[in-house]
Amino acid sequence: SNDMLISLSMNFNNDGASQDELVSNLHRNGILKTESVIDAMKKTDRKDFVNPKHGPLYEDKPRNIGCEATITSPHMHAIALEALFSEDETESESTSRREKPFIGLDIGCGSGYLTVCMGHILASDDSKIYGIDHARELIELSRNNTAKSHQSFLDSGRVAYYEGDGFLGLPEKGPFDFIHVGAAVEEIPEELVNQLTPGGALVIPVGPQGGEQKLVKLTKLSSSSASSDVRKEEIMTVVFSRMNDEPPKSEKEKAQGIAEEMRELYKEGKEITEALQHWQATFKTEHGRKPSAGDMAKDTRIKGLLTRFKDLQREIQKTENTFSKARQEEEKEAA
Repeated sequence: SNDMLISLSMNFNNDGASQDELVSNLHRNGILKTESVIDAMKKTDRKDFVNPKHGPLYEDKPRNIGCEATITSPHMHAIALEALFSEDETESESTSRREKPFIGLDIGCGSGYLTVCMGHILASDDSKIYGIDHARELIELSRNNTAKSHQSFLDSGRVAYYEGDGFLGLPEKGPFDFIHVGAAVEEIPEELVNQLTPGGALVIPVGPQGGEQKLVKLTKLSSSSASSDVRKEEIMTVVFSRMNDEPPKSEKEKAQGIAEEMRELYKEGKEITEALQHWQATFKTEHGRKPSAGDMAKDTRIKGLLTRFKDLQREIQKTENTFSKARQEEEKEAA
């Protein structure tokens, strides 16, 4: 059954020392089967899409790409592409995808990896593949990653990236022959089904965050929007993060937020210091001497200010440490 794919991917070591070896292992272990998908993954080198600081390039594991997002593990890329482009691809279908123009959409494009794979599979000069993500930083990342080895895809317009709400699809560029969604939804958005061509396919994880999710393939049988004209197939059990329509905070934005918090703490510290200095000057004028610790303890207001000042010093130290870590993460993200 298709559910065996997940156990195959877990029980076999798909790691490689190169992209070719990684793909060969996925093929040998029964996860990759379709020639056009195998060829596309060989041509789309993972090293262009992951940061080597986060671990070995060709491990079969997800990797952080910033903005609270990850590039999924290679076996899940393989499974999604197989589901979208068929395990039972005929030679004529493979040839058609090289010669006939198709339009594809990759929702939650993240690093741009699967978008570029689709660019290889739908290889006609007139084919168009669009990647969409809700985070501007990820759209920039996708473009930069694609430019490393596939600048021609960008120059020709074969691949293009857009910032937007994945729930809404990209209707101005549709209808689409193929739609891939890289994040889970509890219910399949009607907008996405409506943007499929007759015969078009949508692959999407469906289920609640933290609950049972299924990778589902929908095939639109006609131009009708009736649910009876859509064929639904459950591919396998999966675990995905939920689809988000609000841009997540980048590491840079997080650092900026912490910096603003620090400024507020420093401002409060300055105000307390000025208040204490003013009280000390007034006390000296009135009593002809500097106030002692006992004098300060007797004044309820001053005692409260001193207590808050000590607490503030601890908060500032903690926030400065957090800011330092956030800057390190920002530098990793930028690298």
